[in-house]
Amino acid sequence: MEHGGRKIRKAAGYFSVLLGSVLAFYVGIWRMLIRPLAGLYLAVLAGELTVFYVVITLIKCGLSLTVSGFIWSVGYMVKCILDA
Repeated sequence: MEHGGRKIRKAAGYFSVLLGSVLAFYVGIWRMLIRPLAGLYLAVLAGELTVFYVVITLIKCGLSLTVSGFIWSVGYMVKCILDA
């Protein structure tokens, strides 16, 4: 019985890494990097560009990899806890 529980914990650990990777890509790369840059591009095309919008976009892009790394790290830490 002990061996089966260990397999389940190991599978849950790998699932947490996979989930962390997917969430890191979605939040860090898509929501905080690509979408703001696309919005900035559309604002330029529409002639509605403001300094405030540029500053907010730069902050989001600057923090995107930090947030992405944090989300992935949480998934990896959960895996390490489950493997222990």
